Amino acid sequence: MLLSFLEIEYLDRQVTLDEWSQGNIPTPFARMPVYTEGVLVIPEAHAIMNHLGRAHGLMGETEAQRVRCDVTIEAWRDYGNRVANAFGALSTSEDERKRFVKEEQPRLLADLEAFYRTNNSVSGYWAGDTITIADFTAFHLVDGLRGQFPSLFARFAGLGEFHTQFAELPKIKRYLDSPHRPAALFYGPAGKIYPKDA
Repeated sequence: MLLSFLEIEYLDRQVTLDEWSQGNIPTPFARMPVYTEGVLVIPEAHAIMNHLGRAHGLMGETEAQRVRCDVTIEAWRDYGNRVANAFGALSTSEDERKRFVKEEQPRLLADLEAFYRTNNSVSGYWAGDTITIADFTAFHLVDGLRGQFPSLFARFAGLGEFHTQFAELPKIKRYLDSPHRPAALFYGPAGKIYPKDA
């Protein structure tokens, strides 16, 4: 999404399970994704985003905005990790999943929405008046929330307003409507899609 927004031409090289199991895909940490740009070989999704953010001025215009950008990204990453632990770990019981959805997840989202509303801007972005990589991180996770937990998503009007505004940006809309967008991004045990409103 970020590459498309920046209008950077790229080759999206998908690796099959067979290719991966043969061990012929060189990656620094035996994980994907890896982004190559000239002599740069960058593993880890957030390192890639940070590089693109720095290179293209998407980290905020002041130190206060750069800090908000960092905080937003880390807060959403924490949320995403909690969701992944609740639904992606075989060791998580069904009761623990239900408790997470009923008690912990709404509290985490309320904190995120409250932080979003503290941005002293009418821009609708998370850090200042201009788009930053934080908006891409937030959109990715809000979009997952919208798809997997629609009734919970409906309780957070601020997150909904952000999602709608961001999705309607012309370059983002073009990407979302394109075949470049993966059909599904979140998986649980044995490859199952996370249940909606579990």
